[in-house]
Amino acid sequence: MTKKLFLFIGTLCIAAQVAMAQNANDEDYVAPLDMPDATYFLPAPPDTASYIFIDDMAQWQWGKTVRDTKRGEQASRESNWQPDIMRKVMAEVLELNAINDEQTPAINRLLIKAYNTGDKCTTTAKDMYKRKRPFVQMNEPLWAEYDNDFLYTNGSYPSGHAAFGWATALAFAEMWPALQDTIMRRGYEFGENRVIAGALWQSDVTAGYLCAAAAIARAHCNPTFDEDIRAARAEYARIKRLSMPNGFTFSEEYDVPHGERILNNPVDTASARYMTDLMQYWSNKPIRYTDRGEMARIEAEYSVKMMQKVMGEAIGMRLTDETTPAITQLLSYVLDKASLTADRLKPLRFRKRPFVQLHEPSFVAGDEEKERGKSSFPSGHTNLGWAEALVMVEVAPEHQNEILRRGYEYGHNRLIVGYHWFTDIEATRQMTSALVARLHADPTFRKLMADARAEYRSQTTGIPVVTLSKSTTGDFPAYSLDGTPATQNTRGIVIENNKKYVRR
Repeated sequence: MTKKLFLFIGTLCIAAQVAMAQNANDEDYVAPLDMPDATYFLPAPPDTASYIFIDDMAQWQWGKTVRDTKRGEQASRESNWQPDIMRKVMAEVLELNAINDEQTPAINRLLIKAYNTGDKCTTTAKDMYKRKRPFVQMNEPLWAEYDNDFLYTNGSYPSGHAAFGWATALAFAEMWPALQDTIMRRGYEFGENRVIAGALWQSDVTAGYLCAAAAIARAHCNPTFDEDIRAARAEYARIKRLSMPNGFTFSEEYDVPHGERILNNPVDTASARYMTDLMQYWSNKPIRYTDRGEMARIEAEYSVKMMQKVMGEAIGMRLTDETTPAITQLLSYVLDKASLTADRLKPLRFRKRPFVQLHEPSFVAGDEEKERGKSSFPSGHTNLGWAEALVMVEVAPEHQNEILRRGYEYGHNRLIVGYHWFTDIEATRQMTSALVARLHADPTFRKLMADARAEYRSQTTGIPVVTLSKSTTGDFPAYSLDGTPATQNTRGIVIENNKKYVRR
């Protein structure tokens, strides 16, 4: 009797855990324990003695000058912290009458879960740093319409507003790539509005964008995210009476994101932000003669081989053309699209590199003449490193924090060697996450990603990579690792006939 009671209680506990997991999946795409940790892959917020705080102050002053304008009205209106504000923003961008459960259930489901994923990805860092917000630091009253006393005790870094706005924008840009630039620009402005409101520092907002990009990268490990994207895409096509292509392959119509339509113009020498760029340049010069500087010099190479080295170190695996051909093909494809994205923007928003502007020799021997005439904005290396990091999170999620940290460092290296300004590097990563959203709508990329994931799992678990034909399912039941029945369409690790397989 006692044994039966224990079995009954155990069954209830398992059922409760399953129900809790299902409830979590109904709310967002990433479980709390799976969320990337910004306290590891991002630097701590700048204190008031930091050169970056000069930029925070400059942007705080700029924000105050914009308040009495239409943009200021928008910033005040969009201070709302509820999902409804994202419904309004995205309905406007998508030219829909409304986004809600009744008229657009699939689009609304994607929005809510992407919003929640972005909203939760900053919690760990906020709780650790508890950074004072600008209006508290500067002893000023609350300004925006929906801001309230809760903000006095809620940490400023990273920005929750920027995170949930950017996460939602990334999901919708992937959903309908034809509108990617407009969607991402609104997501960018949504975060920047918090600087105008005086509720957040610029560095808080920038960190919020990066947290959101990392969270959405991890969300791609959840099959439900892809299912919701496809359902929302079909619903939008039906409502707008648009033909839905079989796949959003790269073409003139469905191209990589245009950075000039998403980002602000680069900082010029008349801007107050230029002082930050100068201070960051000079403060990073001494690092060149340390081990960190040597790493920056070595990693000045822009190639698939270098990405194999950097990402291989992050996941603890030797990546080569011979041993990991699928991962190498994925890294190469991302490099091609990252190069296209950065190279197209450089002549449109040309800015002299720091070592050129300041008439100094290059720290990277052999690169000086080749790189002298190229623009500092955007940073191609930053674009590549962050793109590869976001992609590799999906391949090896258990190493996500180290992957993101190395991707971030690869971009920061360009500041150390004097080839890019601080503000150029910071802006580039926002363009990068838009590129990765676009990649996920491309059938070729998706196939490369599936192959890379299978290859990684095969090499780390010893499970053979096989493609099961229809005839192998049916005589014996198949199950996923969570115990749910598998179907012919189930992908990932599957137990069938007492054997483990990785289904592509």
